[in-house]
Amino acid sequence: MSEKIWSKEYSFPPVKACNIIYAIILMLIPNIIFLAISIITETSRPLINIDYVIPVLLILLKRPLYKWVGVIALSVLTISDVTMFIFQLFPFMDLEGALYLAPFFLQAPTRYIVFLLVILIYAIALPVSIKSFSRPIDNYHLLLASGIVLLLSYSFSVNGLRYKEGSGTTFGSHNNYFAASQTSILFSIQDMRFVQKASIEPSFTPTKYKRVASMLERPYNNKILFIVVESLGVAKKSDVQNKIIEPITSQQPILEFYENGIYQAPDSTIKAEIKELCAQDLDGYGLRMVAESEFPFCLPKQLSDKGYRTAALHGANGKLYDRFSWYNKAGFKDVKFSENLFEAKRCKAFNGICDDEIFPIIQSYFEKNEPSFFYWMTLTAHATYAQKDIYSKRLDCESYGVKDNETCRNMMLQAQFFESLAKLNSQPEMKGVEVVLIGDHQPPITNGIARFREYDYPLVTWLHYKIK
Repeated sequence: MSEKIWSKEYSFPPVKACNIIYAIILMLIPNIIFLAISIITETSRPLINIDYVIPVLLILLKRPLYKWVGVIALSVLTISDVTMFIFQLFPFMDLEGALYLAPFFLQAPTRYIVFLLVILIYAIALPVSIKSFSRPIDNYHLLLASGIVLLLSYSFSVNGLRYKEGSGTTFGSHNNYFAASQTSILFSIQDMRFVQKASIEPSFTPTKYKRVASMLERPYNNKILFIVVESLGVAKKSDVQNKIIEPITSQQPILEFYENGIYQAPDSTIKAEIKELCAQDLDGYGLRMVAESEFPFCLPKQLSDKGYRTAALHGANGKLYDRFSWYNKAGFKDVKFSENLFEAKRCKAFNGICDDEIFPIIQSYFEKNEPSFFYWMTLTAHATYAQKDIYSKRLDCESYGVKDNETCRNMMLQAQFFESLAKLNSQPEMKGVEVVLIGDHQPPITNGIARFREYDYPLVTWLHYKIK
């Protein structure tokens, strides 16, 4: 018997190049849409995401069970690709943050909702379409096609070959590989610690960033207004930057002193707040789980202990980033959110209270001649920078060569904010108030070219002045 096996002549089936090419094309098709997105948005992505090879191979097999396993796998693996784009387009986001913000999906800007729905439809439609319209290929040619793709991909991957260098400024912006696994990259940059951190309280470490809070006068001024401004970056063109903050710089005759500058910022709003108010860097988002006795000794608590009235206001829902919980732990005695201001006008960002509704509240707060600290986390300039919330035309983007529409809207909203702030400064109730303000993080901009052309990343603007 053994002699017959060894003496028998074997031959491989004839190779049909058209079948191999067809299979390879189908394995590469899922990359096309995402490659187009990466080109348009100037984001980074491997030319070939090898995650898709095995699912497409399963879809091309003849057995229905294998086909449906491939369809489901392809849909699931699309999530990694989408997530890597989100991290680059919205640099304040990471996987833990995305999971934390998921319950607020319906309150998000319309563009976010539409984007996610389109991706969901795509993730379902693509594998179903491949299954429906592809013709089965024999296992021999499938093995050859997948072997060719995987062998070449492995060769590129192990050598870390890139077709260009990434910016390296955000999560995933370095992965311009010829071939790589997006799922593997996602797991590596996240270290998947979010799984553990989701069920335990966050941790604090002394901040590594400079703080505008450290500029406050000592001993502390009798009245302090502290503002963290949503998506206030630094315009790369100095004339644009000067125009945005011009309403305040032009008020120097009514100011006791005035200074402004730029600082590097963390990548999310909540981290910026904790950095400024508590001089800590934050790891994790479940601030409601931190016991009050374990919470850092923050600025509002310090001032409250000195007899100051302390107030905090944010125009979004108090559940967002657990502000309903940690604002009190940080030392704020009077806390208000959108649910407390139900009659106030709403703007697009998270259907929250428009910034212009807050200025009269601040003015009223400083009517009393007693030690007072008011903290405001602004909202209206949140991405995607709603056109309907812009009423000021003071900043003419075209005259400054700002062509990207999203960038222009961000800058116009910031210019509008400083106009309103200047009006507040001129009110009699504001006499003697020391003001510090700083951007929370660099503005998220979809167009990668415009993002780095128009802004100094990852810097934010700060101002410090006192009204006579």
